[in-house]
Amino acid sequence: MIANSAIQEEDDDFEPNMDVDPDKLEEVETARVQIRQLMHEQQRAADYEKRLMRKLQMLDADLASKREEVEGLQRSLNLERNKFAEEYKSEKRERETKAKTQEERIREYLTEVLYTKPKHKGKVGEFNLDTVLVSFVKPNESFRYNLAFRVDAGTSIAQLRNSTCKYWGVSSDNFILRTMANNKCQDDNKVKDCFKQGEIAQLRLEMRRESAEPPTEEELKAIQPKKRAGRKQGQPRYNAKGVEQIQKFGENYASQLRRMGGVYFLLKLRDTKPSEHAAKINLRNLLIYAALVVLSATVYMMRRPAGDAYWCAKGIEDMVTISTPRPGVNSCNDPALCVPRFQEIRTHTEMWDWMNYTLPELFWKEGASSPTLETYNVLLGYFSIRIQNVKTPTSTTEYCVNNARLVTDIGLANPEANISCYPRTVTSSTQRTSVYPELSLYWKNQTSAIQADAQATVRGLSNPGVFRTVEENQAKGIGWINGWVASYDPSGYSVDYRMSVSDADDAKEIFRQDLAFFRSAGWIDTSTRVMMLSFTTYNFDYDQWTASDFILEMPADAELFPSFSVKPFRPRIYETRAELTFTYIDYVRVAIGIYILIFIGWSERQHKVRNHKAGFNYHTSLAGIMDLGLVVFMFVTLIWRSATFHSQPTSEFLAKVNDAGRTLGFTSMRQLAWEYNTVFVLDGIAMIFLMYRMITFFRLSHSVYLLWRAVGQALKMFVFTTLIFVPSLAGFIVVSTALFGRYLFGFSSLGQTSMSTMKLLAGNLDPQVLERDVVVGVISTVALYLLLTFFLLNVFVTIFVDAYYVIRLTSTQPADKWDGQRIRDWVLPGVCVSIFQAVWPSRKSEGD
Repeated sequence: MIANSAIQEEDDDFEPNMDVDPDKLEEVETARVQIRQLMHEQQRAADYEKRLMRKLQMLDADLASKREEVEGLQRSLNLERNKFAEEYKSEKRERETKAKTQEERIREYLTEVLYTKPKHKGKVGEFNLDTVLVSFVKPNESFRYNLAFRVDAGTSIAQLRNSTCKYWGVSSDNFILRTMANNKCQDDNKVKDCFKQGEIAQLRLEMRRESAEPPTEEELKAIQPKKRAGRKQGQPRYNAKGVEQIQKFGENYASQLRRMGGVYFLLKLRDTKPSEHAAKINLRNLLIYAALVVLSATVYMMRRPAGDAYWCAKGIEDMVTISTPRPGVNSCNDPALCVPRFQEIRTHTEMWDWMNYTLPELFWKEGASSPTLETYNVLLGYFSIRIQNVKTPTSTTEYCVNNARLVTDIGLANPEANISCYPRTVTSSTQRTSVYPELSLYWKNQTSAIQADAQATVRGLSNPGVFRTVEENQAKGIGWINGWVASYDPSGYSVDYRMSVSDADDAKEIFRQDLAFFRSAGWIDTSTRVMMLSFTTYNFDYDQWTASDFILEMPADAELFPSFSVKPFRPRIYETRAELTFTYIDYVRVAIGIYILIFIGWSERQHKVRNHKAGFNYHTSLAGIMDLGLVVFMFVTLIWRSATFHSQPTSEFLAKVNDAGRTLGFTSMRQLAWEYNTVFVLDGIAMIFLMYRMITFFRLSHSVYLLWRAVGQALKMFVFTTLIFVPSLAGFIVVSTALFGRYLFGFSSLGQTSMSTMKLLAGNLDPQVLERDVVVGVISTVALYLLLTFFLLNVFVTIFVDAYYVIRLTSTQPADKWDGQRIRDWVLPGVCVSIFQAVWPSRKSEGD
């Protein structure tokens, strides 16, 4: 043992070099000592780990006890904090339970007293009046209340009147009692002396009417006590059987009610539960929505000032749609000597004259004494003329749909007629995409010479003889255009001309030279279905851009149909300090929208749950739909504006459209203008949602609440009735299309006929309908008016009136009185009211 201990001490004192590689150890004793040292270190590390684990367990146990102690203290603290509230609630529940039990006991005792007939000891055969029925109609109401009173031989009219007035809560000084024969009962008379022989024992409580004239002799006689003479012993002075029937509401009364179906079913309706809508309407939410209304209206009116867009577009329309004199004519006093206005173009000849004489004068006019298009507008870049042509038929019947055989027969019968069918519309299969060789070569020759002055080069980059695909034109901002006849994609043949040039007279000559060659090359002919003129301007007075498109549609076998679209816009709305402020207001509106979506939505759902309804019912109600639509549209408009109108500065748009280096050609701004105006449309829809949501707050007024419920009740029947009349309206549309579709453009298709029918419903009769067929036009118009306008309007009025009276009669809960206490509870938050109720009694007790 001594040796071992000595060796252990030696091992403890010996500290071998642990960094030496074990493979390099040469002495066995040194290796043994190192092994023993390592095993000793391992044992010490294991012991230390065990001690740490025991200590960690002790700390966990101590932490758990501390946590339980803290949680216990928190529960105790919460109990102490809520002690007074819980005691108050407990006392309130106890008082309510006692009051309810006491009320039920009182009702039981009163029922037993009122409806138990007391024993009467009197003379044999004598009949005494013990019950009288009193009827009362409250002021401003139409419902009659009936109440049976117990009386005895000594009960006077004054006592009965005081009791009835006290029961109904009215002043006895303002009311009197009358019999069913309309006779007034004197206060000093006995109740039993007020009825004649066989008269029903029923009185009416009515308001006293002041009269300056003294009562007549008949009235004085009628109010005197009734004598008992002429009555047999034991026979009552009044109709006891009639009183019994009134009190019991026998079969006769029920059978009479069944004859009046509305009243009978109205009496069968159960009392509706009082609405709890006012509990969820608080001042905080009202102020939030009111602030949202003010911010939305302000930012909309500041971004789109009233009249600016109209007058900016009106200037373009008035300048382009003018009539110009032909060469050699000074004025347009004689319409035959002038080129027709754009809206009056009907033939290809008038179209070429307008392009040859009017169009150059719009953009290249120097030294004009009167204002021109360039006087108030900056002409940006190029104007573009784009056309879409259909394929020329290779055979007589290639594009004949249902009449190929007939066309063949006509062609054989008359070979010189050269009859063939052209495609009626432009589609992917009928559109011409081949190159015009002569026209393409001409354009390349004309644009091969590059001038030193870029502003003197009037021709653009687009080759009118080469077809441009949808993708190529969409890259230049050209989008779909809707006309009256059809919708047209961005593809087609196009040619561009710069609007601002250094030599306007030279530009006119070049343009007219090109038009002459285009006409001779058949660029626009019978295969053309549409010609579109597009350009962009900037008005420095209104700070508005305009994207203008003037369309000439050329249907097959029909005259030309002109239309135009001028869309004011701004390419960027994030440059000036005012525009930055409007953007910040948008952020505030979105923040309010998030609050509405999260907090108000949660509060509304909780209100539904508290009233034993599913929380999802909020999302199907008008308030939920308005909130969701409002928030969605606010988010959409903000994201759309940020993504589209915050991307590039206005200078980049100007450089791109002007194309000073002649590298891009014509760039259309129509798509950007459409997005700009569409965002404002979405702002208007969001404002509609917001204003309808504001109406829900006005339901605090009882009258508004009743009207709100009446409209909701009527809407159900409105939808049903409208669905009934939809087939009739659809039949009129189909019949009108068949009768007038071949004569009038307003009835040429089902869509156009639908719009014309709506105008007829409003009383706007197209005189051309009567010019074409007077008899059919008059019959159709009168039938449409009688069936839809007259009958449908009266049905809707009847539905609403019926719904209003049902709501008025079934809503028996009285209107809340807005006294000082109610206004204070509504204005202040619930926490403030609770603190006030908790602090005020203690202060009062301290003062005592």
